[in-house]
Amino acid sequence: MFDNALIYRAHSHFPGADQLAQLCQKQLFRACAATEAKRVGWSTVCGDQMVHPVNSQFLVLRFSRQERLLPAAAVKEEVEERAAAREKASGSPLRRAEKQILKEEVYEELLPRALKRTGHFLVAIDTQRGWILVDAASRKKAEEALDLLRLTTGSLKVTPLATRDRATDLMTRWLANPAERAEGWELGEACQLESPSGDEGVIKATEVDLESDEIQQHLEGGRICSALAVARTDQLALVLQDDLALKKVKFDDALIEGADPSDDDASAFDTEAHLHIPALAAVIEELIGLLGGEVSPVIEEEASTEEQEAA
Repeated sequence: MFDNALIYRAHSHFPGADQLAQLCQKQLFRACAATEAKRVGWSTVCGDQMVHPVNSQFLVLRFSRQERLLPAAAVKEEVEERAAAREKASGSPLRRAEKQILKEEVYEELLPRALKRTGHFLVAIDTQRGWILVDAASRKKAEEALDLLRLTTGSLKVTPLATRDRATDLMTRWLANPAERAEGWELGEACQLESPSGDEGVIKATEVDLESDEIQQHLEGGRICSALAVARTDQLALVLQDDLALKKVKFDDALIEGADPSDDDASAFDTEAHLHIPALAAVIEELIGLLGGEVSPVIEEEASTEEQEAA
């Protein structure tokens, strides 16, 4: 299910599952053509479903991306070799425009022979909370999925989810003082420590006792926690990042206990989706509460405008 969760606030409504599935059909994933460097699209997510509904609240899609692996360094080297050969034959250096044309020729020639790499990840739309959860390892990849969702629906305004309190403040307090930790939460075995100014390097600790004297000394020296492994009892473990990204999500085995085992891939996916996605959303909601609640950039801008008009 979700290995990561990048959380976005949607500022527009979504169509229902059936309508969204029809819209996704217009943006189906297909492999790159010989002259294409990249293709993105939607793939079936469960059986032959383009959109898989969960608990009448979540709409789950599968984003697919394929790219041709043609390193810029390889193109540059080939261009330089051909440019040198032409300059030797003509006895004069190539002009900048000629080198650009040569570069385009090399790229077009090598691209069809480049190896292809395909990746997939899930996107879950929480229609009640207005969230979009993207199982991407980076914001850049998540933005590709959001761009495709925007193209699919016709319009979509989203912003990264923001909270009133900074995640670094909460993580630093939890790391420094056990009494500060919320009930039902415990520390894992990894953290990342930075100086407030950012000019003293980053300390990454893995598979360590986070209550050790060494970690505490770094905190006493003024470092703050920018990533922290935590676990919500009987729900899941994750690494919380300073931008509210959830990485290395691992669901607790207790979530799947009692579920009917199935050899059918679609049924197994449906079972996991109904157990894991609501649990993930509930943990996110709890984290937001611990961080002082969500703040909306749109609402704040509107309030600011009203205040200015009143003034």
